[in-house]
Amino acid sequence: MTLSQELLEPLKKISVWEKGSRRAPHKPLLLLLALAEVQRGGERWLHFAAVEERLRNLLLAFGPPAKSYHPEYPFWRLQNDGTFWEIPEREEAVALRGERLRTGDVPPSILRTVDARGGFSEPVFALLQARPDLVAELTADILEKHFEASFHEDILDAVGMPWVPQLSARGKRSMEFREDLIRLYEHRCAVCGFDGMLGTSQLALEAAHVQWHCFGGPDQPENGILLCSLHHKAFDRGALGLSEDRVVLVSQHLHGGPQVRDTLIRFAGMPLSRPLELEKVPAPVFIRWHRREVFRDPARVMD
Repeated sequence: MTLSQELLEPLKKISVWEKGSRRAPHKPLLLLLALAEVQRGGERWLHFAAVEERLRNLLLAFGPPAKSYHPEYPFWRLQNDGTFWEIPEREEAVALRGERLRTGDVPPSILRTVDARGGFSEPVFALLQARPDLVAELTADILEKHFEASFHEDILDAVGMPWVPQLSARGKRSMEFREDLIRLYEHRCAVCGFDGMLGTSQLALEAAHVQWHCFGGPDQPENGILLCSLHHKAFDRGALGLSEDRVVLVSQHLHGGPQVRDTLIRFAGMPLSRPLELEKVPAPVFIRWHRREVFRDPARVMD
């Protein structure tokens, strides 16, 4: 194992909370923020007070639905994944935490009080500064393990990092899955019916997984829907969802002007188009996963 592999291997094996196929992208999103800072030639340290709200917004935008979001968890807990993440104010924060909270996390109020900083260890930071290709490799690895491909670029924009070329050559999906869905849904988006062609090729029609591929969703028609690119992204971001009887749900958190109403909101309560083989409709087990892990409840009730 080379020195670079030895230094970066723990980064690829971070401990992410798991319970079945539940999502917990807290640490991955914080690491993407830190990697973007390296790529921009920024400082080694991220001040918790400066990134707290930004990380909370990332969790809100790209994490699973939750009643509350806790950016302090990944900031503090990354220390437990190896020597690559350091908090110089660790002992000061633990001392302020007191006996009653001697174990576990440190509250965000204490992290702010001590102006806690978190960042890569000096050897890891120096290596990443010298090797932009490793920054890109780690970024691609994080995105493909924890997020659907339809909004990788959105996440990179949100953390302030340019597109990562390595993504285009990795994480390829089954072509049979896409071809099956195109046939079963008769070359039309299952939400809006869009069936555009450019010459002899499909235009903006995509095979969407109901339960994300990176969280164990199979490349099977029962876990898929043919969607136009707009409705695919809206589905993967949780603006659109499905009930178990395959009625289109639209999140109450979605808002905008007349175009948003015309292209998204108006489909609330409408049935999803049925595939030619009715037994290959999206299965309830996958719909339940999407409703729990992706869709932004509550759903709109249309007149």
